[in-house]
Amino acid sequence: MTDVTSQPAAAAPQRNVTGESITLDGVVKRYKGQDTPAVHKLDLEIEAGQIVAFVGPSGCGKTTTLKMINRLIEPTEGRILIGGRDVTREDPDKLRQSIGYVIQSGGLFPHWTVAKNIGAIPRVLGWDKKRIAERTEYLLDLVGLDPKTFADRLPKDMSGGQQQRVGVARALAADPPVLLMDEPFGAVDPITRVRLQDSLIAIQHELGKTIVIVTHDFEEATKLGDKVLILSEGGHVEQYAKPEEILTAPATPFVEEFVGSGAKLAYLTVSRVRDVEVDPVTTARIGESSKTVIGRAKAAKHTWVVVVDDAGRPRSWPSLGEVASKPEVSDYLDRRLPVVAQSSTLNDALDAMLAASQGATLVTDGRGAVVGSLSIGSVTEVIQTKLAEGHAAVEDLSYETYVDGTDHTPTPVVAADDEVGPA
Repeated sequence: MTDVTSQPAAAAPQRNVTGESITLDGVVKRYKGQDTPAVHKLDLEIEAGQIVAFVGPSGCGKTTTLKMINRLIEPTEGRILIGGRDVTREDPDKLRQSIGYVIQSGGLFPHWTVAKNIGAIPRVLGWDKKRIAERTEYLLDLVGLDPKTFADRLPKDMSGGQQQRVGVARALAADPPVLLMDEPFGAVDPITRVRLQDSLIAIQHELGKTIVIVTHDFEEATKLGDKVLILSEGGHVEQYAKPEEILTAPATPFVEEFVGSGAKLAYLTVSRVRDVEVDPVTTARIGESSKTVIGRAKAAKHTWVVVVDDAGRPRSWPSLGEVASKPEVSDYLDRRLPVVAQSSTLNDALDAMLAASQGATLVTDGRGAVVGSLSIGSVTEVIQTKLAEGHAAVEDLSYETYVDGTDHTPTPVVAADDEVGPA
């Protein structure tokens, strides 16, 4: 077993985009008995393969607009084009079969197994059993669920986060070019929410779908969206731009007020873990000789190791003293292990460290395999650099005051050689 080392990123292969563009052309929605339209004349271009987040206050028409794309709500006026074709002229049932749709809490059929839930649309489309089974296995693996463990489970036997992953897999089952998501992560706890966000980004990187997501959380919008659409009451477009542009150059007073003080810490929500060089770690397999592992770690001048499973996913990070206490590396799962994905924001990374009272976090790739570790020092160095570049008037950004001036100080564990690591 070799060290996971920090290497310069190789040139990224050209991304395979399987999504289609979405165009809203003069789209209006009026409800009977209401003088003011729920959505005024809306013109919007969404590029194929992008994630676009709709955000705004209650009553701004973001969910109405989302549902008009797959015609769960019919537009009163205007055209909606997907891949250049006017879908307002198509059969709505067939249209919805060709668009993935994810709602809060997954929306799974409670008395169907996971496999049956995922295969629902493919069965309607006449796929054979072998093709459905292969697609189900692939998608469960894609969303981070072991097919052998979860395929035959019922939703009631799964956590909220697991159900939501199945909901995403079901929406992708028929390989639709467009995926619509309505507050998909609103019903899960904050830690699970971050992990689901990271999973969505990893899935999007692999599949290249066009994803439209409605959220009330501006930070989530800036993390997930290649572009963010901010709407005000009546579906008025206040700004439609990349997150960095919205955070640094709000287009209207409404946007400036909506974004609020968060703009001052834009670097936390738009800077990614992948933008920071990670530190190498020594990994070990369960059952491996402790003596061998310790020798490898000492050669790398590491005081702790990361125990991983067969897929390279981290389970614990014991010190060398803990490893030496047994002849072989034990199978222990540390449920408080701080882990973030490469797609996570620096805010996520700092939150993970604080939640675990650690001075570092492990970093994983899109499939959950560990690629290195990230220390608090590396994160604050990047933040300070960005502050200096933006001429921000902050004299001393420290671990204790990284968000709001509140003293959050846990005690980071520092090894004898000043290497930050686990307790």
